[in-house]
Amino acid sequence: MTENENPDHVKLTELLEQAKPLMLKMYPDQQKVWVAESPLAQEIKSILANHPEYYAEIRAVVGGVFPEPTAKADASASGS
Repeated sequence: MTENENPDHVKLTELLEQAKPLMLKMYPDQQKVWVAESPLAQEIKSILANHPEYYAEIRAVVGGVFPEPTAKADASASGS
């Protein structure tokens, strides 16, 4: 970690390290449930909502289980 590294990116890296071994053991249907219900997945989704530029990195680690973020400028408006 460097001083210049974004704290959200550091946190995301840690979360992805935890998620990767879990995802490897799941079937696609189980992955969908995990993304919807897991607190770990919810943290990843929260970071993704604030930093859609991290989507490619997330996809590279755990696959396409998280929906691709929309290109909205105001991520806080997508509350539902």
